[in-house]
Amino acid sequence: MAEEDRTLGADGGVRTILVGVDGSEHSCLAVKWAADEAAASRATIRVVYAGPGAPKNVPGWYEEGPHEESAAQAVLDDAVGLVVARHPLLTVRRGRFMDIPAVALVGASAQADLLVVGARGVGRLKRLLVGSVSEQCMDHALCPVVVVRPGFQEESPSRGMRRVVVGIDGSRGSEHALRWALREGRVHGASVEGVFSWQYPPSHAIGADSAAKLESWAREVTQSASSIAEGCEPTVTFTASARFDATVIGLLDASEDADLLVVGARGHGGYLDSLLGSIARQCALYATCSVVIVRP
Repeated sequence: MAEEDRTLGADGGVRTILVGVDGSEHSCLAVKWAADEAAASRATIRVVYAGPGAPKNVPGWYEEGPHEESAAQAVLDDAVGLVVARHPLLTVRRGRFMDIPAVALVGASAQADLLVVGARGVGRLKRLLVGSVSEQCMDHALCPVVVVRPGFQEESPSRGMRRVVVGIDGSRGSEHALRWALREGRVHGASVEGVFSWQYPPSHAIGADSAAKLESWAREVTQSASSIAEGCEPTVTFTASARFDATVIGLLDASEDADLLVVGARGHGGYLDSLLGSIARQCALYATCSVVIVRP
């Protein structure tokens, strides 16, 4: 692995945001998202290209060099240029790893506060392809992972983040996600909405008094989330609501016009997870906004 540090400005940042690039359109979106996040949170941004060969996508200005390494450096140069054009005072580092991309990014995530990856897709009504690298990062990264969806407002860095939706269910994983979302709300001056989506289990699995208990549980989850918000980020505008719907559908509907959807890597699980698969993975596949998976 060869790495070069390049300081473009001093912002006093202490956090590190890692973003994986490969020269593709969706990786460029990830770079722009990461740059906006780094500017808002006073963080250092680290742009990384990984792979044993030459990238499949190179900048339009690139002229083929004597060896494939020059193409990888061109991808890194282009990504750094995107950051500088968007936020000139950010501190930017770059890295080149001669390893499988997912392995390199997961390993590098141990020294990062946030890992940002791109996704590609064709619309909510069709299956969206997150990409094998992004999926591996969601499953194994050692820090929270952002999957930047194509709907990201790349041309409007000044618009900022206004609304964050976070999935809550009373589990430890969802509490981690809630606290992360609240910090994000404070950094960006955004409102945060906690959403608990629930359904009755199959009729043969509940007794006569189970419905009342489930409704009481829904109230407890939203009240607990409000207490956590008041305790850790009292300046953030926070609301909590319970929706009678499938977990993933409820979160997708609630985040339809949000800037960010935050979910925990694991919640309570149960029969719904066995039918739909990982809630976090489904949200990353189908959300219309960018998605953050907060790992324990």
